[in-house]
Amino acid sequence: MDMRPSYPTLNERMTSYFERGVRIATRFAIAFGLSTLTGIGIGVAVADNVLAQIFVTLLSAFALWIPFVVGVARFEAWRDARRHRKALAAVPIAQRASREFQQDWQRLLSLAPAERSRLTAIKASIDRSRLALGKADLDPDAHDLCVLIDRRLPELVRHELEDLAPDDAGRRRQVGELIDLVEQFARHCGRQRDGLSSGSAREAAILRRRFEARLTDHRDGL
Repeated sequence: MDMRPSYPTLNERMTSYFERGVRIATRFAIAFGLSTLTGIGIGVAVADNVLAQIFVTLLSAFALWIPFVVGVARFEAWRDARRHRKALAAVPIAQRASREFQQDWQRLLSLAPAERSRLTAIKASIDRSRLALGKADLDPDAHDLCVLIDRRLPELVRHELEDLAPDDAGRRRQVGELIDLVEQFARHCGRQRDGLSSGSAREAAILRRRFEARLTDHRDGL
């Protein structure tokens, strides 16, 4: 398989940084709101004087802000893990690729005969990742990749092959872009399979957006 690195575009990097910034800002805002409400309760409980209540409220709010940030972050992690487990429950770990997907993959091979060895390596890598990641108990990232392999990847390949451009040049370009995207996905799965998780969350988010963007293009064309 071609192991050349695949770098996200500037727009994808900026989108990823913006989304991360929004998540962090939201987390701090929620935590500050909770700490302020708690501070108001403490101020009312321990002080009779209005000025004293205001002072105690402000002091308590800032003192409790960071602990609430940690609490909100842990709650989000628990919620995400729970969501991933629910998604996993809908996809049996031992599920094999459907007959339709195997047929779609064979069609992809026939459309790009010069890329047969490359596509064979990609498919073998994804199959190995699926088996290995399916055994990673309670690992949300691994389970999320299993869902992508079982559902989104077959859906993407099917829609791409159903909506091929009418001209030869357009078909070659579209098939080439599909192979590049699937190869990037296979490399990411392989790194997760081998425990090389550096930057995995950001890369997974970018790949997921690419999948969704291409699937949305096909839905919009219906």
